[in-house]
Amino acid sequence: MVSTCYKWMQWIRQCLSGSTSSTRLGMTAFRREKLLYEFNTFLDENHDGVLEERDLNQAAERLCHRYRWPANDPRALRAKALMKDLWLSLRLHADEDQDDKVTRTEWLALWTGVEEKWQKRTASEKTHLVTPGETPTIPSWIREYFHYKFLLFDVAGDGVLDEEEFVYVMTQYGAVEAVAKKAWFLMTQGRLLLRQDSFEQLCEEFFLSDQPTDPGTFLAARLYFLPGEQRDNEPQ
Repeated sequence: MVSTCYKWMQWIRQCLSGSTSSTRLGMTAFRREKLLYEFNTFLDENHDGVLEERDLNQAAERLCHRYRWPANDPRALRAKALMKDLWLSLRLHADEDQDDKVTRTEWLALWTGVEEKWQKRTASEKTHLVTPGETPTIPSWIREYFHYKFLLFDVAGDGVLDEEEFVYVMTQYGAVEAVAKKAWFLMTQGRLLLRQDSFEQLCEEFFLSDQPTDPGTFLAARLYFLPGEQRDNEPQ
């Protein structure tokens, strides 16, 4: 336990000083853990190490079933459409060998490309998603996935998120309730509600930031990510 805590603290210091080693894809280990967490938790429904169309279909069906949306409910139709579009975009932009499967390596490579565009922006430009007349750094199809995640958390369907909704959803995905509550406070910086635009900014930060203390990090309802924690071996 002591060695694990020491290892984590050492890694945090490296992240904050900018000295965290990069992976072979040119990505810090901390950011890689976050991206693999997203892959393993919210997308790879059957946990076989690859994304296929059925994974995303099952994710949408799971969301509809949880909130008991009938098949013709606009929210159900929207969720299914978003995931269908996400799969088509993943095939186009991430499935390098065109085998109708997206591996963890391909998923990470996709975000390496997005990061390259992100790094060209100034610090002030990184504080928002997009301004009028500006070309978005995040591709529109990925931003649509952020919208899907908002639907996932918006249990009440009222267009805003609160702590109860966040904690409820994340405990469904394995989070510890007390930790999720702390993560909500750190993520929102004391705000009681999150609007969709603020939520999407946190999503952008979660996927692109290398700083463990950035608010977007806590979107996973965790207080830290241990190096090598996420299973990342490619299926045979």
